[in-house]
Amino acid sequence: MSTDIGVMPADGTELDRATVVALLGALLGDDPDFPGVADGEYLETELVGDRLTTDWRIHPGRSGISELVVSVWDNRPGQPAAPFRAELGRVVEVLQQVAAATGGRFLIADHDVTGAPTEQALDLIGQVVDLIEQVLGPIDQDPAPVRPATPTTAAAVPAELPDEEFLLRYLAAGRDRIARLRRDVAGLDLSRDSLVPLWGWAIDRLALRDPAAPLERVTPADGSAFQRPVAADLPLWYGRSARLAPHDWSDESLALIDAIAFYTAESLDAVLPGLSWQVARGAGQGGDDRHRAQPVLAGRGDPIAPIDAVLTLLEPVRHKIKAEPAGRVPTPEDLRTWFDETVAKRR
Repeated sequence: MSTDIGVMPADGTELDRATVVALLGALLGDDPDFPGVADGEYLETELVGDRLTTDWRIHPGRSGISELVVSVWDNRPGQPAAPFRAELGRVVEVLQQVAAATGGRFLIADHDVTGAPTEQALDLIGQVVDLIEQVLGPIDQDPAPVRPATPTTAAAVPAELPDEEFLLRYLAAGRDRIARLRRDVAGLDLSRDSLVPLWGWAIDRLALRDPAAPLERVTPADGSAFQRPVAADLPLWYGRSARLAPHDWSDESLALIDAIAFYTAESLDAVLPGLSWQVARGAGQGGDDRHRAQPVLAGRGDPIAPIDAVLTLLEPVRHKIKAEPAGRVPTPEDLRTWFDETVAKRR
């Protein structure tokens, strides 16, 4: 079972992005997607140590970081705690530095422990784990643990579709995606203004996955890692890179994300001539790793990644669902604002 720790803004604003990036670089600097955090991109990544595994989720805001969450778990529960505490201590120290430098709140399982000594914070994490065991039974006897996620090897991951076949299948489903949205939302004519009722409708329907739902840990051949819900109905693009693995949203929400991203892309295509669908290349293929393996619109400046855009807009929705007072409130205009900014950069 995992325990969530992290840093939240203390005053309803955002954590300074440059400060967060500078302090987390010591731990996450080797992740190829980490530089994207400085550009306002969402990052989910996993670090696996001898005793400690951490799942990092860095949520962007409008100009800073809206939330930093780290799920931690012991790879070998029941064994002497000292090695686990030694690995965890470095993570806790860095998060405490982030909180101190940004004026944020350091949280352990929703308890504010800002300013507490590192050893006291480690003790509290241990107490949370003990409480979970008291309620659910010993972790190593839990018949259906959520974490640690089931390890899989590269050989156990289903073969990834070649880019050309993936793109053909992705585009072939486009008409069905738009038809589905039009059944529920009136006035979807691919105009910029139609994005307002669409996103306003979606805000009230998006939902997080049950936190008790089982996950499996997937480790593709490229050395990355991500979580995949077990026996779930996932979009075609899910897991094509670690960035494209928003496992904490429900199946229905992932379907909405998929459909809204495609509708938004078609709206862009209607006003920006010369765009074409491609699969974004990674750094080793003459591109970069920000949108690697995603379907993007290319042809006018930097590629446009509609799925990434919608995933970023989900963060205020997450705050609303979790009733977090420090989070920015989502508005129906958010998607149109992103659309307008994207168009303005390419005219």
